[in-house]
Amino acid sequence: MPDRLRQGSGVYVERDFVEADLDAAFALLYVAETRGLARDHVHALRAIEEAEKAVGDGERRALNLIDSDRELLLPRFRRMRAVIQGIRSSLG
Repeated sequence: MPDRLRQGSGVYVERDFVEADLDAAFALLYVAETRGLARDHVHALRAIEEAEKAVGDGERRALNLIDSDRELLLPRFRRMRAVIQGIRSSLG
């Protein structure tokens, strides 16, 4: 916590952006999964591609976070990539 206090509010804003990338990727994967179940593979694959972009953006942003935040958030992006692969493989 002391690191954040020294760095000001920008640290919180940047972390919020990283968390927003995670939220966006999660929502897009939900869309991909539901579209896949409905056999709408074109839209499902498009949602997966957008989720991958959100994950990439979040990973890049996370590199600029303080150590404790980066160590907390980067594993979430790795798990999200695993979910992306799982949904993609389920679409065939």
